[in-house]
Amino acid sequence: MRFHKLILAASFLITSFSQAQTEFRNREFSITNENDVYLMLNNDRYYSNGVFLDYRFSPPSDTNSIKRVVSIGLAHRFWTPQDVTISNPEYYWRPYAGLLSLSVKASEFYGRNRRFMYGLETGVMGKGSGAQAFQEGYHKFFGFPDPQGWDTQISSGFIIDFKLQYDHQFVLSPGLLDLISGTSVSVGNGFTNARQRLDMRIGKLRSLRYSSFFNSLIGEGSDRVTTHNYFFLGYGIEAVGHNTTIQGHPFRDDSPLTKNIVPWVRHLRLGFATNSETTSFRVVYNWLSEEVKGMAGRHAYISLELGLRMVPAKSRL
Repeated sequence: MRFHKLILAASFLITSFSQAQTEFRNREFSITNENDVYLMLNNDRYYSNGVFLDYRFSPPSDTNSIKRVVSIGLAHRFWTPQDVTISNPEYYWRPYAGLLSLSVKASEFYGRNRRFMYGLETGVMGKGSGAQAFQEGYHKFFGFPDPQGWDTQISSGFIIDFKLQYDHQFVLSPGLLDLISGTSVSVGNGFTNARQRLDMRIGKLRSLRYSSFFNSLIGEGSDRVTTHNYFFLGYGIEAVGHNTTIQGHPFRDDSPLTKNIVPWVRHLRLGFATNSETTSFRVVYNWLSEEVKGMAGRHAYISLELGLRMVPAKSRL
């Protein structure tokens, strides 16, 4: 019932931001929060919280066949064991870990249904990430139990990861049903993995070049955006080479507690997106299989994303 009200409220917000006449837009701000508390199952574990702030713009292209969208993002994420009230690290199924990172990514859209993304993410782990202070602070503010194990978190250090992704849209029924294949790779001292995902979308659809699915409702074609909504269901398999939030830093052995990874992790997601000329809202249920050897129980969380697109200042003069 609460999610039904949430979707209705988001649709009302989008309608309120819509304009009678669509204008060219080449900038977008978005905020995303990921947390298992939205499931209302009284869980606070594993991937505990993530906040993402992103600014996107679409620079002019030197060719009509390519559309580019550049994204600059700030992310704050942290992970905890199965119960933050457990004080004995011997019983932790997963280490405490925090990451504060900055990313720069560029997406190039070839034709209407192909996308290639390349980017870089760098950040700091450990106490400098602010994860410990953040969780302890809001637990105290809201009267939640104090987390007991941040003194065993993955040690401080810098991470840098290079990321690549290729996506291809296969149209099954024009404007109604499609299938999107996504292949991605991350290489670095934070996360090293490769993933293959398939997403099926149904609703009022647009091509990848003009869709909120990959945040491409800015730049070329943004003056022709109309309100559209869709559902999507995705499944993926990830081959994990290294995960510093579980195993610690790859070239050091100074973290108080580390665990062994599961080399293959499955991902499932189910989501809904609603979009207007100026606003996008997306809610996604995410499910992951075990990431740590010996970890009892899979994990799920909800992702909420709100995006606002703007007209360039010179267009309003």
